[in-house]
Amino acid sequence: MGEKDAVSLAKRIYEATPYELRQVGKWMYGAVPLRIRYGRDFFRVSSWLERSQWWPPEKMAEYQNERLRALIRHAYENVPYYRRVFKERGIRPSDIDTMDDLAKIPVLTKETLRTEGGDLLAANVDKRDLVCLSTSGTTGRPVHFYCDKRLEYADGDPFWWRRYQWAGCGLTIRRAALTAWTLPPKRGGRRRVYAYNPARRLLTLSTYDLSRKNVDTYAFALRKYRPKIINGFPSALELLVKYFTEAGMERPVMPVGIFTQSERLQPWQRDAIGDFFGCPIFDWYGMEERVVCASECEEHRGHHIFSEQSIVEFVKEGKWVKGQDAEIIATRLNHYGMPLIRYQTGDIGRLLEEQCSCGRGLPLMKLIGGRERNFALTKEGGWIPVTIVDIPKATKHVDQFQFVQREKGALTLKLVRGEGFSEDDTRLVRENLRDKFGDMFQVEIEFVGNIPRTPRGKIPLLVQHLRVEGE
Repeated sequence: MGEKDAVSLAKRIYEATPYELRQVGKWMYGAVPLRIRYGRDFFRVSSWLERSQWWPPEKMAEYQNERLRALIRHAYENVPYYRRVFKERGIRPSDIDTMDDLAKIPVLTKETLRTEGGDLLAANVDKRDLVCLSTSGTTGRPVHFYCDKRLEYADGDPFWWRRYQWAGCGLTIRRAALTAWTLPPKRGGRRRVYAYNPARRLLTLSTYDLSRKNVDTYAFALRKYRPKIINGFPSALELLVKYFTEAGMERPVMPVGIFTQSERLQPWQRDAIGDFFGCPIFDWYGMEERVVCASECEEHRGHHIFSEQSIVEFVKEGKWVKGQDAEIIATRLNHYGMPLIRYQTGDIGRLLEEQCSCGRGLPLMKLIGGRERNFALTKEGGWIPVTIVDIPKATKHVDQFQFVQREKGALTLKLVRGEGFSEDDTRLVRENLRDKFGDMFQVEIEFVGNIPRTPRGKIPLLVQHLRVEGE
């Protein structure tokens, strides 16, 4: 039996095991010391990250350039796509000595990743040592790619846990996650709204079942397990807070921090979530392709780029810029199975010129958005972020909203009406749209019963059907 068959068999056995027996196994596994469960690599990388975050920029750049040179040599010698591109452009590995030389290499687009995936695989890496992943496909065309299996745990989690440490949390902290994970059904096939994993000390709350009728269940679960930190999509956390508030509930738990990810955190969401739970919000920026990640620290002055992992370029008109809105292009330094060099993320951000008052040497960035996520095409052909519209401030009687664009200069605004919604609220929404957009868009308001989430549980602020550059 091959490894793939063995994994498939183990998965079927696990899924066939009654929920109660699974819990017993998790409690037993949770008693195993962390040093054994997480492994030496996890703690080795964690210890190194604790030191490297304080490096001065010069030392970090030296480290990045060293890793970049090794990655370029590997890509030229073992990856058919890069060997072909280098030869076509007359580039030798020695020509890429520092980050400043990266501009000699063409940008890798999602479309190229989709069509050239086979040639982007390294010939000297066993495919069994890779894990196949995919993007969420918000444009309707998901992209499949491979990552080094050894890094999916030993390298990925230490970076993830470092941001928890910035909030003063250790490895044994009890967490909750409002997420799109599939939960096992109850007896009789009834849906399970929450589940607790004692081995991971993690309470999982389903985003798919979030509704007014279930709000008591969410409050009960939070009170029962008392997590100190809560992870979640901003849209789901915002809705949970709205339901708690409408029901007249006080916060069921007092976390030390809320950690948001997967969607761009809007200002009104930060205010609503933070005010209700009475704790700071730590936002995370990353993507399925694993080419870049950044997180807010305790000072909340921007997102610290995890430079140990990636080189992140902010490119405008072909030049690397600071302090300006620019395209984010990233290179993951330690993924050798399918190297993504100068990957076009589709996001827009700004590399900040100031250093954070926390004292860390990791550079700061601000995420502006991504065209395929929240930029709409105006009548005149310009790109405008729909985030400038602040509907929650216009009215408190809207549960959810989402923009949809199918034509240039035209938008559909889908609204889920909340309790107490009236014609006055419609007028306030139209006034807000007119004030922010002027005559750049013709906006049609469509009232809907609910806004479906993506397969990964997200509610995009903008569903963009227009083809944009890089897609």
